[in-house]
Amino acid sequence: MERALHRGDRRWKPIIHGSGNAWRLTRWGRPLVAIDLLDQASIARAIDGCTHVVNCSRGDDQVMIKGLSNLLAVCAEQKVQGFVHLSSVMVYGDPPVPDSVTEDGETRPAKETYGWTKLKQDQIVQRYARAGLPAIILCPPNITGPYSPYLVALVEEIRAETFLALDGGSAVINIVDCENLCHAIELAVDRCTQDAPRLFVTDDEPTTWRELVEPMARLAERETPVPAVTADELRAHARSKPLERATVGRTLRHLVSSDVRAVLRQDPLLAKAHDAVRKGIAGLGTNVENSLRWSLEGARPVTPYEQAKRSPGRLCLQQLRGVRHACDRAKQHLGYKPPHSVAASTRAFENWYRTGTGMDTEAWPLLRELFRVH
Repeated sequence: MERALHRGDRRWKPIIHGSGNAWRLTRWGRPLVAIDLLDQASIARAIDGCTHVVNCSRGDDQVMIKGLSNLLAVCAEQKVQGFVHLSSVMVYGDPPVPDSVTEDGETRPAKETYGWTKLKQDQIVQRYARAGLPAIILCPPNITGPYSPYLVALVEEIRAETFLALDGGSAVINIVDCENLCHAIELAVDRCTQDAPRLFVTDDEPTTWRELVEPMARLAERETPVPAVTADELRAHARSKPLERATVGRTLRHLVSSDVRAVLRQDPLLAKAHDAVRKGIAGLGTNVENSLRWSLEGARPVTPYEQAKRSPGRLCLQQLRGVRHACDRAKQHLGYKPPHSVAASTRAFENWYRTGTGMDTEAWPLLRELFRVH
């Protein structure tokens, strides 16, 4: 959207489900239309007169499944000419099967994972496409470039010493610059079909983790090499987190959690009961109240610093994916040719990060300590 507004292209209409990063669009002085994806009337008003729709929405399962179904139903009713859906390479599993080098590989994400939900979305889109709504499905990997939460998280893992390099960083990585992805979306708008093909959209370069980790390590001001780890060690860590068995105590802790209490308070009768109990416990004094809370919730766990350093972070485990998803089909179907190289994308992120964090200012020594505390 920012690309279109920068070009002065007024045909694009920004529609948001949540505020998120919408502040970036407000800088252009365009009104932002907010919709509720669980309300078809809200969707119908928002996309009235639109010829094409690009779905980048994300949320809980209700929004991802029911919300998408509502959006597609309204698009079909209003005879939208094309529907572009952003999926994910995670539909091929984590790690993916070896034959997912192309889109014809087997899709087998684990149940109840992000990839599992995205695969269900793909199937819904394809069902509507077969019924007459032209569509196309784009499958990007992690997104890089300025503002990238993925790269910010990578810098933080390196700074916290929870990122370990697999085989010296030689493992393959799939990434796509945000500008390259936007370029693919623009091309896809006019190429929607009733087949709703799934297309990988990547930077189309044989990139390794080393090429990304080294510049991120500079931003993290790491003076020593990133520690190495073997594939077996990473797999052992991934397997070391079994599901917790259900117990009465664990169930009680779940019931008194803030998330559950917030849901229960939506019922007026339960809200009154909740307030009455809170007042009664508060009347017993702070010490009694804290003792009750700790007996149910338990003390907040504190991970020793040395142990935290040795525990691989979430992004570290992604090095096990091991498959390079080729974007040949996107090049053939869309005429896709990434305008930005991996090196250019990384430099753009570095410049944005250094400016945004104040690394090149006199205040950086203090800011750096705040980052470490965080």
